[in-house]
Amino acid sequence: MLHISENSMVALQEVKSDLSGKFYWKFSSPNLERSTFHLLNINGKLLRPTLVFVGAESVGLNSLKFVNLATAIEYLHISSLIHDDIIDKDDMRRGIETVHKKYGIENAILAGDALIARAVSLSSVYGENVVKKIAEAAFQMCDGESMDFCTQRRNVEMNLDNYLEIARKKTASLISTSISIAAISEKMDENITGRLARAGEMLGIAFQVRDDVINSIGSFELGKRPGNDDKKFNRPNIVSVMENGGESKKDAIEKSINLMSSNVRNAIQELSEFEKINYIKKIIAAYFSEEDLRKYL
Repeated sequence: MLHISENSMVALQEVKSDLSGKFYWKFSSPNLERSTFHLLNINGKLLRPTLVFVGAESVGLNSLKFVNLATAIEYLHISSLIHDDIIDKDDMRRGIETVHKKYGIENAILAGDALIARAVSLSSVYGENVVKKIAEAAFQMCDGESMDFCTQRRNVEMNLDNYLEIARKKTASLISTSISIAAISEKMDENITGRLARAGEMLGIAFQVRDDVINSIGSFELGKRPGNDDKKFNRPNIVSVMENGGESKKDAIEKSINLMSSNVRNAIQELSEFEKINYIKKIIAAYFSEEDLRKYL
């Protein structure tokens, strides 16, 4: 969890409430309703909504103005999880059965679609540029997931270049959008929105690398069960990529952690001209802690 300002904490609390309590649209199908709310009732990291508020505050905006936008981005993220779980044939998500495992593939597909529809509706009030940016991110996520699937089927080689391209599209695109979207909605200068977006992309890659390292370590304390399914199913994982290059597992993890930190440093450099850089650096440093990862090696 990122340590954010009190104002952003209030905004994040509203997102938590809105995710399951204020969908607003009425369901005629109980199956669709249960499928749609299945993961909404289990709070994840809420990283993307948090980054919406971090991005807003970094350019002097009030986080509370962007609660609906942050909620929309989390709906889009959850829809991608539901669909990814179908593609990957995963049975568990956030400690519970995946939507398709509990309610069937048909209901899971429709639940993901319903969340996308709600995300579009919520974001539309923030203007055309916002909707375009979110739609672009959604497309990039689809493209990245397709590359991911092709890698699993061994139709695409799992090397570092392909890994980074998949991470950039599948994960970093929405994180980049999250941190820059408030500034985009306020039609701020391209220098500002561009810096936020580039920093977000680097943080997105760092996030994916961090997640892969945790998967490889398999620590309950870090939120992952022991046992690396990524390797079993040939899923893109930075540690496996490094191992394929001839590194031992320990050296592969060390190099992966260094790659994470390099992206974090570059992201902070992109944000260096913002007034609240010290506040942002503190948040980022706490989340991407090398020490937290290395103590499990």
